[in-house]
Amino acid sequence: MNNGTDLSDKLQSVLRPHLKFLEPDAPIPADATLGTLGLDSMATINFLLDFETAFGVQVPDDLLSAEMFETLATLEATVLPLLAPRAD
Repeated sequence: MNNGTDLSDKLQSVLRPHLKFLEPDAPIPADATLGTLGLDSMATINFLLDFETAFGVQVPDDLLSAEMFETLATLEATVLPLLAPRAD
């Protein structure tokens, strides 16, 4: 089992409900702008709440930026390191 892949899959499952313009069975392209997939400011706040609940972590305020939510790749690069100690 690959913990990095498992964490990425879980992250995507938490993110997916907040992407209102993404087809239900479509993959989330790593380089697609999340805003064009429907992640607006309210969806971002709701996603963060869901993410913190699902993973049992708190995202530090100093990590929060518009760039963090630009694409799936930038989101993963920001939040997956928070989960690394939990991957064991």
